Amino acid sequence: MHDKILIIDFGSQYTQLIGRRVRELHVYSEIVPYNNLPELDDTIKGVILSGSPWSVTNPDAPFFDAQQVLGKRPILGVCFGAQLIARQLGGDVSAAKKREYGRARLAEIDREDPLFSRVPDDSQVWMSHGDTIGNLPPNFTSIAGTQSITNAAYKPVNGQIDQPMYGLQFHPEVTHSTDGRAILKSFVFDICDCQPSWTPASFIQATIQDLKETIGDEQVVLGLSGGVDSSVTAGLLHRAIGDNLHCIFVDNGLLRKGEFDEVLHSYRDMGLNIRPVDATDGFLDELHGVSDPEQKRKIIGRVWWSAGQASSKSCGTAAIPF
Repeated sequence: MHDKILIIDFGSQYTQLIGRRVRELHVYSEIVPYNNLPELDDTIKGVILSGSPWSVTNPDAPFFDAQQVLGKRPILGVCFGAQLIARQLGGDVSAAKKREYGRARLAEIDREDPLFSRVPDDSQVWMSHGDTIGNLPPNFTSIAGTQSITNAAYKPVNGQIDQPMYGLQFHPEVTHSTDGRAILKSFVFDICDCQPSWTPASFIQATIQDLKETIGDEQVVLGLSGGVDSSVTAGLLHRAIGDNLHCIFVDNGLLRKGEFDEVLHSYRDMGLNIRPVDATDGFLDELHGVSDPEQKRKIIGRVWWSAGQASSKSCGTAAIPF
C-alpha cells in the first residue's frame, strides 16, 4: 500500500488544490469531509486541515475536535485549520481589523525548523483570511511572521504534542506562495516520512484489483449521469468486471439538444454494457410549475432514483446511483 496524506476538508475553495499538490509529489492524498473522519490506519502518514470560508468564531462554523488527530499523526493546519487548532488549545483567534487578502512576505523565519528548511528569507506567501491568531496557545511558538501579523506560522514547543504539529495562516498550495511547494514537500517527506511511490497509473491498477477482489462474480448496476465522476467510476468498474457491470443512462429531458445521444454514443464506444432510459415526460411533468432551485434539485433526485430502480429490476439487482 502507498503512503497517504489525509486532507480534512472544511469547505475551502483550495482543498482540491492541496490534494493535487501532494499528488504532484508522488504521494497519494485523500480528501474527507470534516464530519466523517476515517480510521487512522498505518497508510496515513500525516493529516492536513484545510481552510474554510467560515470563521472559527462563528457558532455555526464546521466543528471538528482536533484531539481526534493531534498527537496521532503529524498535522499541518492551513488558515482555518490553523485557527481551529489554536483556538481549541487555548489560543486567541479574533476578527482582524482589516481582512488580509493578497501577497505578503515572510519574516523572522525559523530556518532551523524542518518545515522551513527549503524556504528563503522574504518568501512571498498568499493570504486570504478575515480572522487573525493573536496569542498562541500555552507552550506554542511562532516560527514565521509577516509585516502585519506575528503568527503567520506556529508550532508547539518540543514535547508538548507527541507528533509534529504546524499551523500556517497563509496558503502554501496556491502558486502565489512562491515557496509553498517547498513547504509541502518538507511536510510530506521530512516530517511525515512519506515515500514518493504513488502515480495515477499505480492508483488505477490498484483500484481495479481491489474492485475485482471485492465484487468477484457479482452483478453491479450503475446509474450514469454523464458527468466525470460517474464516467470514471464506470470505466474502472468495466475494466474490473466487464459485462457484469450494467449501466443505466437516464434522459431527464434537461440536457442540451442532442447531448443524450452524443454521450450515449461515447459510452458505447467505451465498450460499456449500457441501457438508455427515456424518462423525459416523467421529469418534466414533475417539474412543471416549480421555480425554486432547491425544490427542483430534490424532485430531479427523486424521479431519477425511481427511473433507475425501475430499469434495474430486469438486471436482477438494485441500482447504485452515482
